[in-house]
Parts: sequence; structure tokens; C-alpha cells
Amino acid sequence: MSQDNHSARPQGRPPEGDSRLSRVEAQLRSPFLFFFVSALIWLLASSVLALISAFKLQAAAGVLDCEIFTYGRVSAAQHNLFIYGWGFNAFFAVNLWLTSQLGRFELRNAWLVTLGAVVWNLTLTYGVLRIFAGDMNSFSLLEMPRGVGPVLAVAFLLAAFWPIVAYARRPTGHSFASQWFIVGASFVFPLTYLLTQLLVLWNPASGVVQALAHSWFIQNLLLLWLGGSALASVYYFLPKVLGRNITGYYLASVAFWTFFLFAGWTGSASLLGSPIPLWVQSVGVVGAAMLLVPIIITAINFHGTLSVDGGWSRAWNSTTLRFVSFGAVAFTIAGFLNAFFSFRGYNAVVRFTSFGAGQEQLLTYAFASMVIFGAAYFILPRLTGSLWPSAKLVHLHFWATALAAVGSIAAALTVGWQSGKQLADASVPYAKVLAASSGLATASVLFAILFLVGHVAFALNAFGMILKSSAPAAESRHD
Repeated sequence: MSQDNHSARPQGRPPEGDSRLSRVEAQLRSPFLFFFVSALIWLLASSVLALISAFKLQAAAGVLDCEIFTYGRVSAAQHNLFIYGWGFNAFFAVNLWLTSQLGRFELRNAWLVTLGAVVWNLTLTYGVLRIFAGDMNSFSLLEMPRGVGPVLAVAFLLAAFWPIVAYARRPTGHSFASQWFIVGASFVFPLTYLLTQLLVLWNPASGVVQALAHSWFIQNLLLLWLGGSALASVYYFLPKVLGRNITGYYLASVAFWTFFLFAGWTGSASLLGSPIPLWVQSVGVVGAAMLLVPIIITAINFHGTLSVDGGWSRAWNSTTLRFVSFGAVAFTIAGFLNAFFSFRGYNAVVRFTSFGAGQEQLLTYAFASMVIFGAAYFILPRLTGSLWPSAKLVHLHFWATALAAVGSIAAALTVGWQSGKQLADASVPYAKVLAASSGLATASVLFAILFLVGHVAFALNAFGMILKSSAPAAESRHD
């Protein structure tokens, strides 16, 4: 599986480790486990809050009926814990591991990374507690008090700057697609986050500029940070586990540049019909359409690789690739839906419905989170020197989360489309639209329970492995 020595450039297949591999991983072990344990704790907390939120939406009274646990506060806290707690901590860990492996980077300042992790999680805890106390903003994923933002930005630099260092210090001139996406994501987020904090919270811009800045931030956060990090993992684990090169890997550089060029411009497409200049709205529509270029290329890279020599069958029999392949398919679907429903006619139908929430969940959970799970099944056994304690919990985790993701996303998209069509028809009474929404609320409770079951199964398995972990070995079972 080693890369050909005579090749002048990588062919989309990660190199095998050498004698330094165990030392590289040993230095990553402590910060990686700290990040991942933190991510698991936040995932469980967000799952419980999601269940409470679903109950409150389905039955407005009777569930934790007090001021602290109003629906708005619970929903905002759950959203922030899932993105900033689970997603960020997990990708801090996975990105650091990937770039260290590909660049043979030995982390000699692990205490700085751990410091960043501690500051990030303590600040997030404070921010979420302030949300429960009612000290919150009205912008999605910016609800935490404005004083939290600069501290999170500093913590991000301490925790996520090291993949950039690993890339800069790689021993050869070769680089891989995984490295490009991680470095790009690590550059983009702090810049967009700080600028958005300035324009929205610290020195609020006038008029519609706040809305534009917020939509730009959301697209950069979801697509470039979470999406870019997840794409890096897919580009690594597909060829690594299958033992073959990425199909059409020469196109990966085009996918990288077009993805980072157009993704940030799609934000204004979410503001179609709002009082912003039409040309600004059109920029978002064009950006979403042009984003089809990297979507098609990554589909060729991923699905083409899986379609050769029984790749799909082998992926199904690999715990890592079962999750990663699920995520790769979800990313392709999310990309096409994003482009299709950015056009004015179709966007007008789904604009004020649950359709947008379904699209976000398709990207953040079905793609990014499932890829994180797959990466964890590969990496944790290597760093702990242990095997997964229970195969049954692994299967329960996959089926519970996969079914919940498919069911909840399909329900949100379907109900959103139907509600949009009914809202556009003046002859349809509003009570009929509300009836469809109430059905979605009931289904959300069932899916939230299923998500919680899957996450508890994964956490039990992961904590069991970590607690009985030994020193990392150069050769260990990783799937």
C-alpha cells in the first residue's frame, strides 16, 4: 500500500507509516483523547437537549416548565453544543492526527494544544450557561455573549494552528488533498468568525449588512470549516482502508480551489426575497450553482473509488468506511440540494419551512458527524492500543444514527416542501399547514430518542476503550 517511489506526485493514496509512526502518535495521544472525550461529552449533552427540545415543540407545556428551560434557550444551547462542542472538538482531534500522519509531524508542544482545548471547552461551558440564563443574542450560532467570541478565537488558534505547522514542516514537497482542505479550513474559520463578531456584535453594521455578514459566516462555518474538515477525512480514509488510489485524483486540486472559492459566496442565497440588493442575492445564487463543480468532482473521486473492484461491498464490511461512505453520499446529496434550491423559484417555495433545517442537518450530521464517527473507529484503537469492547454496540451505533439521520432529514425536507406548496396556495387553510408541522414535531421526538440511543452506544464503547487503553503501538488493529 506504500506510495510508488518513482512517482513525482501523490496519487491520492496516503503513505504507510515508517519507524517514527508510533512516536508521532504517542505525542498526539493526550491532546487527541482530551479533545475526543470533550467532544463525546458535548455530543451526549446536545442529544439530551435535542430530546427535551423535541418534547417541548411537540407538547408546549409540561416538560421542564420553567424559565431556564424555555424552548428558545434549550434549542439555542443544543445547537451551540452540537456545533462548537461536538463538531469542533472532534475535528480539532481528527485534523491534527491526519496532518501529523501525512506530514510525519512530531508534536513537541502538546501542552499548548491541551491549553487551547481547556480554554475552548471552559469558554463554551460559560457561553452555554449564559444562554440558559437568558443572556443571548438573536443570531444563529452567535447566541453566546459577545465576550465569548474573542476567547474562542484565541483558543481556536491554540488548538487548530498545529495542522498548518505540520503542513509547513512536511519533509517532502509532496502534499495531499486532505492537507489542503484542513489547512484551508483552519485559515478560514478564525478570520470569518472574528470579522462577523465585529460586524454583528461588537460594532453592529447598519441596515442589512448584519444579515449579510451573518449568512456569510454560517456558510463559511458549515461548508468550509465543518465541510472542508470532513472532506479531508474522506480523502484520507477511502484510499487508506481500500488500499487503492482515488479515482480521478488529478481533479482534487480543482475541487479544492473551486470549493473554497465559491462556498463563501453562497450565503446571500439564503436571503432571497429579503430587502437586500438583487445583485447581491444573485451572487449567492451563482455561487451555489458554481459550487456544483467541486461537488461533481468529489463525487467522481469518492463514488468512483468505491465503485471499482467491489468497493461498496468492502466499505460495508469495514466499520470505518461504512460511516465514511454514508457521509460521502450525504455530501453529494447536500451539494445538489443546495444548488437546486438556491434558484429563486424553488427557494420561494421552501423559504419559511423546515426545509432549511433538513439541509443543515444533512451537512452537519449525515456528512460531517458520520465521517467523524468513521475516523474515530480507525484512530482510537491505534492511539489506545485496545480493541472496541463491543461489536454489538458498534452495530447499534451505526443503525440507530443512520436511521435517525435518514428519517429526520427526509421528514424535514418532505414536510418543508409540502408546507411551502400549501403556504403558496391561498385556498389552503393555515390549519392544514400547522397539522403537517405538528406531525413533524411528533416524529422529531422519535428520531431524537434514536439519536440518543446511538450516541450512548458509541460513548459507552469509546469510554470503555479509553479507560482500558495501553501505550500506543506501531501496529494495532484499527477497524
